Amino acid sequence: MPTHTQLQKIWLLSDTVLYAEAVAFMRRLVRDQGCNPLPPAQVNGLLSIAKSQMYDKLYEFVVHQRDRDWPSGKRDIKTFYTALEETLTNMQKRLRSDFHLLGGARKPGGQDEADEQELMALLAREFIQHLVAENGLLAIKSEGRQQGQRNQQAGRYQQQTGPAHHSQHRQTGGRHGN
Repeated sequence: MPTHTQLQKIWLLSDTVLYAEAVAFMRRLVRDQGCNPLPPAQVNGLLSIAKSQMYDKLYEFVVHQRDRDWPSGKRDIKTFYTALEETLTNMQKRLRSDFHLLGGARKPGGQDEADEQELMALLAREFIQHLVAENGLLAIKSEGRQQGQRNQQAGRYQQQTGPAHHSQHRQTGGRHGN
């Protein structure tokens, strides 16, 4: 069970370090690597497993998703989970060094490992909640850009067909010539 001091550190890390890292993570994938934001089913599954408080189950889920044979239209999901697995592995290394949530050297087995798993579950959940929020913002922005492109295409179509086509369409009562 994490101590009150450890929980306070996690909450502080969430608001400062993890938030910034989650935003950078998603922007790097979407803007720099050209990936689409995660679809809602993936977001819901990831968030659900992250809330389970069992880090080993979360890590297994991430590795399973990374290793799946995704169809070409969903390769962005594989890219996301590959990057997330690397980030979680790095985060676990930072428990002692950067985050100072555990003291001393890691002792295999026993209570030390159980404490590490609990702390990682909490850190990962905080990080993933920030990922999900940023994913949602990027999805909305992407949807807005796509709608803008559709509107531009519709405007170009109207310019190409000209007003004569549209007025003739109205005079005949539409497509069916009512």
